[in-house]
Amino acid sequence: MKKNSRLKWTFFLLCLLLIQLAVIFLSPLAILTAGIIVIIDFLLWMYTVVLRNRIEITNQQKIQYASRRAQEALSYVSEDMPVGIITWDDTNTFVWTSPAITESIQTLTTADQQDMINELLQRAEKGKSIYKIDNKLYHFDLNQEKRVVYLIDITKQYTLENKEKQQQAVVGILSVDNYDDVIDRRDDKEISNLNSFITTIISDWMDSYHIFYKRVNAERFFLFARYDDLEKMIENNFDLLEHIRVSAEKQDMLITVSMGISYGTASLDTIGDEAQNNLDIALVRGGDQVVVKNVEEGQKPIFYGGNSASAAKRTRVRSRAMSMALKKVFNQTGNVFVMGHRFPDMDAIGSAFGVARLARYHDKKVRIVINEEETIPDVERCLAEIHENGELEDLLIAPDVAKKQRKPGDLLVMVDYHRPSLSIDQELYEQFENIVIIDHHRRGEEFPEKSLLTYIESSASSASELVTELIQFESNGRQRMSKLEATLLLAGITVDTKNFAIRTTARTFDVASYLKTCGADASLVQYLLSTDIRSYLEISKLVGESEYVRDDIVVATGTDDQEYDNVTAAKTADTLLSMVDINAAFVIIKRTDGVIAISARSSGTINVQTVMEVLGGGGHFTNAATQLSDRTIAEAKEQLLDAINKQLTEGTEE
Repeated sequence: MKKNSRLKWTFFLLCLLLIQLAVIFLSPLAILTAGIIVIIDFLLWMYTVVLRNRIEITNQQKIQYASRRAQEALSYVSEDMPVGIITWDDTNTFVWTSPAITESIQTLTTADQQDMINELLQRAEKGKSIYKIDNKLYHFDLNQEKRVVYLIDITKQYTLENKEKQQQAVVGILSVDNYDDVIDRRDDKEISNLNSFITTIISDWMDSYHIFYKRVNAERFFLFARYDDLEKMIENNFDLLEHIRVSAEKQDMLITVSMGISYGTASLDTIGDEAQNNLDIALVRGGDQVVVKNVEEGQKPIFYGGNSASAAKRTRVRSRAMSMALKKVFNQTGNVFVMGHRFPDMDAIGSAFGVARLARYHDKKVRIVINEEETIPDVERCLAEIHENGELEDLLIAPDVAKKQRKPGDLLVMVDYHRPSLSIDQELYEQFENIVIIDHHRRGEEFPEKSLLTYIESSASSASELVTELIQFESNGRQRMSKLEATLLLAGITVDTKNFAIRTTARTFDVASYLKTCGADASLVQYLLSTDIRSYLEISKLVGESEYVRDDIVVATGTDDQEYDNVTAAKTADTLLSMVDINAAFVIIKRTDGVIAISARSSGTINVQTVMEVLGGGGHFTNAATQLSDRTIAEAKEQLLDAINKQLTEGTEE
């Protein structure tokens, strides 16, 4: 640009000189004209010199001004800007610090400085950007190559955010789990004393946390609090559960409470709806527990309590209502497909054939989905019996064939499970819009978004028991199940109750009695559930590898190069639990498909369901399991021990 300017200026002067010469030679007054031109040129030259000097002075002033401003800015950044700056040398010792951070670190020794830099480097590698110095929190940005770190004080911002969080609305609903059962056959005076007893304990507990509450009806309380109140409740693991249970036992009453609590920044109606949903989950899981969840999307519930086995709460009225509801669903949908969980046990098989019988009572075309490549020994013997029965064999269908036969409007009935990820074929599950769930496991977070009918009773011994009750309402002289179907249902009940030793109620024996009248073969049940010599030796070997985690808890582990089936793991856990002074048993094995499986059993004093939920599984208070992928036996054992310790000390997040 400068070179072009000079050329233009030279060209201009040359043209001006030529014009002047022409004027001088052509003018009649050449001498006078020349003099005038010389004077004009001199004046122009003087003006140019003055103008150039003025421009040079102006540019110099600008440079000086810019330099001064830069110096002032640099001085502000290094001395006055509220950002801490630390540089360090190759020994991780401070070289220079800005005044904004100097006061906070002036007492640090050389070793302390090195520790601080090392910790900052480690945090940066892990993607963390928060560092605490004394009572101040800093957000830091680190450049390891230039050995400089910038620290911004966010203490006030954090305090405000934390204060806003503490002010979040908390909505809860408390329910007395078995109020109707307790007041049954009591006179008005006893009921009044009971209500006073319940109100006193609950109100004292609410007042201790400064919670606003109202008794909605005899068995429901509504509560409203702030998040800082909720934190105190969580810190004490909702001690109301234990307090009311112990106090009720002293009064010779079986009373427990459940709570659904929700919080967040959403509208109060949204928080309230979530609280009601959380209470439903707590009740379906067996009661005597608290379910807490943030309403923000993607948040998972946290479970507290659940330290007592669920009492039988269902009634024949509810069973009849479910029977009528299922009948209505059958009449409004197309063909029926029944599916249990992967590697189905006898309960899944028995309840599936029971539902198939119900569907045929209503003239529905029904198919039972099963993958015969994923079976356990008990089921293999069961399938051999089914294949000899032409009528029942025709009901079986492979998942791939079911996908082709499924039509819009068809119905899927999930039996003995409610978690979609446990389906025999999840892709097939996802094709259905109409879903019915019949299960006896405690409900977990994973659950179908929409279902036409949900029949989950954690107090039932098995899904086969629930299905048999439904069949009782539909059966008559013309409609009766076959002997093999009754046998399969009885086998399902037998396997889940360990020969009627656990989780049995009067309803369980009533159902078993009904199945016997329908021709159930007890000897065939024993054959289907029998153990061969090879399995017995495998069980004995696993028992020999068991070790104590606590005085009453044992864990048995297989090896990474030995594969077992689920039945072997379950029977090993049952065997360990039968030992003296053992209240909980866990068995870790590698399954035939390469997945690590854990079977858990409890005598009723330890909730193994919550332990398994920590590992992504679930089940019952006394009977639960989980599967872990991409793990070794040793890694699975380490995770299990952490989960056991967590369950024994605090609430568990699913």
